[in-house]
Amino acid sequence: MTMNGSLLASTSASNVVREPFAHFVSRAALPPDRYRQLDTSFPSAETILGGRAAAIENAAARLPAFKVLDNAAIAPEWREFFKIHTSTIFWNDIVRVFGDSLRATFPHLEERVGRRLEDFRVGVRGAEPGVDIRLECQFVINTPGTRVSSVKTPHVDKRQTLFAALYYFRDPADRSEGGDLEFYRWQRSPRFLNYRMILPEDVTPIEAVPYGPNTLACFVNSAQSVHGVTPRGPSVQPRRYINFIAELPFKAFATRGMSIPARLLHWPQIRQISRRSVGADRY
Repeated sequence: MTMNGSLLASTSASNVVREPFAHFVSRAALPPDRYRQLDTSFPSAETILGGRAAAIENAAARLPAFKVLDNAAIAPEWREFFKIHTSTIFWNDIVRVFGDSLRATFPHLEERVGRRLEDFRVGVRGAEPGVDIRLECQFVINTPGTRVSSVKTPHVDKRQTLFAALYYFRDPADRSEGGDLEFYRWQRSPRFLNYRMILPEDVTPIEAVPYGPNTLACFVNSAQSVHGVTPRGPSVQPRRYINFIAELPFKAFATRGMSIPARLLHWPQIRQISRRSVGADRY
């Protein structure tokens, strides 16, 4: 990425792995000097929390783009980064790299919207209504913890989400183990709890993306795009990353919910499912 290009600027469709769903991973997403500049000016946990209490261990707190782009408390290089990654520049790169996969996953999407992916009207999520695709680029931390836990067990992202990505900024002082991204394959026909969360026994892990510095993981989101975070050990450092989302104003796919009898049958496993948040996140 240059100052005028996105993280996908030098990536091509040939880099996309198709199974178990379309995804791309880079363990050196930016040149080292550019990454260090951003790493050094990554906002503090207090800035991202914005007055919220970090009362829950290993829980997610987010600071979305519409609160960053004109925020003088955020370093200029980060505001520029957010501007690029909520713009047509980034959407064009997403379509160039993942367009074939998006069309294969959602064959009627362009007809439903009334224009080609390349021509979608782009806006900032939470700030620009009336667009075809809403882009999010948000700071995220997972709060420190004293016990082993997972911030989010196997799940798919919201049904409005077409594309998602995570870009890791692991603190050099972080000595914790785990907290890696895992991709899964269904072992049965898909079924969901609350339309997103999944019983771990219904899927099998097939690829792990270590929580390491300068690591980018992108994927097309659908009912097949099961992913989660491995348990993370005790740490006094937050788990830091950027979360990217390309979201429609309507649901892109359906998920079959588990019946009430099935939920009761699997209650012991359901109690182990985790989706931790500090709360008060609108997005």
